[in-house]
Amino acid sequence: MKNKIWLKTVAVLFTQGLLLLSITWAAIPEIRIPSQYGTVKETYAAQNNGQVPERTIIHIQDAHCNYEAQKNMAKVLEYLAREYNLKLIMVEGGSGNVNLSFLRNYADEKSRLEIADKYLKEGKIAGEEYLDIVSDFPLELYGIEDAALYDAHLAAFEKVDSFREEGLKYLKGLSNIVNDLKAHIYSQELQELEKKNSAYEDKTISLVEYCGYLNEMAGRKSLELKDYPHLAAFSEIALLEKEIDFKVAELQRNTFIKDLAKLLDEKGVQELINKTQEFKAKKIPQEEYYSFLKARGEQKLELESNYPQLDAYIKYVTVSRKVNAAILLKEVSAIEEEIIDGCLVNNDQRKLNEISKSLQILTKSLNLELTPEDYEFFRANRLQFSTASWIDFLTRNCQKYNLAMQPPASNLIDENLQQLEVFYQLGVERERAFIRNMADKINESDEKIVVLITGGFHTPGITRMLKDKGYSYVVVAPAITRKSDSGIYFSVLRGERSHSEEALNQGE
Repeated sequence: MKNKIWLKTVAVLFTQGLLLLSITWAAIPEIRIPSQYGTVKETYAAQNNGQVPERTIIHIQDAHCNYEAQKNMAKVLEYLAREYNLKLIMVEGGSGNVNLSFLRNYADEKSRLEIADKYLKEGKIAGEEYLDIVSDFPLELYGIEDAALYDAHLAAFEKVDSFREEGLKYLKGLSNIVNDLKAHIYSQELQELEKKNSAYEDKTISLVEYCGYLNEMAGRKSLELKDYPHLAAFSEIALLEKEIDFKVAELQRNTFIKDLAKLLDEKGVQELINKTQEFKAKKIPQEEYYSFLKARGEQKLELESNYPQLDAYIKYVTVSRKVNAAILLKEVSAIEEEIIDGCLVNNDQRKLNEISKSLQILTKSLNLELTPEDYEFFRANRLQFSTASWIDFLTRNCQKYNLAMQPPASNLIDENLQQLEVFYQLGVERERAFIRNMADKINESDEKIVVLITGGFHTPGITRMLKDKGYSYVVVAPAITRKSDSGIYFSVLRGERSHSEEALNQGE
């Protein structure tokens, strides 16, 4: 069994500034991650019933073979080891002890850094392995795979990989036809929505801009944002952010504190000093600090009228804490679907939209980029993904609108739909093994905070099982600004060796 197998993560970037501080807070326990290294995406505090040891799992979503993400993950782990005495790191892709710390004895720190960095760029090692080689922290890297499932999953990948390139070429041809037909069949409203979505996916417009557009469209379709609380809160944050002069807000905060101190007794002043020192030392989150200021200032100072920028900033901080990034992105997808459904007015539009969505999901599945939500949709609507069932519709409409392109005839995708489903189902089965093996390992240890590293595809399943088992958890995504090199990713999955790796093996 190989040391590492990579499953593609969905690298979702939540880059909008919800908080001003350089520290991202997780509530249970007070785990802090420097924001330049990663983002806390979700937290959960278990209600312990006495049967499960009090543990907090820090689940890091691994962006496989992305050099930037791997370096940032190493930084996150280094921070946790230094600040929280992290020792146990559990990883997918291996079984049992997968430590590389023994390599520290073979070279000095400079040489280890140079060589490990080369391997990291090639995707031959991951961020936790890099840190294990170059640092002096007493880390334990432990693989949580079930060997039989691991090997079955790798075999399933090899089958998918055998038709992947040809399948992608076929789907691309169908996508070109579908896109040409949209110009004739879709309304202007639908075409505008497609353009905005593409601009958001390509990051030529921000999440704030895209959500603003969706809010506008929702208004046109009389959709209620109360059904999307995180999207509503995020939209409120965007509006507040435009109104706030952050430098003025800080000046008003300092003035407010001085004015408040004059109105408090000695005990109240000491409490104000202590809270302010804790805040500056980053021992309490800003929401707690500003809630304290507002509570102490009530009925003593007119916050809204005399300190308007500070008042707006306190609202900004309060609303920001209501937004869960993962849920927000799900709500964005859900309201997209509802808006699209409201724009579809005839059967041809509905059929073309169905084919378009199916093509996107099939393409993502072949690129190993499927999300759990996509996979569930695929399973629930299996008949919709038969490409043979699209040909008559596409051919008829190509002729109707005098398009020269004709749908290519191929059974390649239809004959391999079962294999695609097997590949993703094995991924789900591996998650159950992860949790079993993780639980066995941490029950043997005294560690209260441990790290679990897997690809982002596994996050929904893992967090659901962690809740069921009574574990508190924090989900962390390493910071990423650049896409992964898919060539490196698939090369690693295939077990191919690069020229530079050969050179490293021979010379170093």
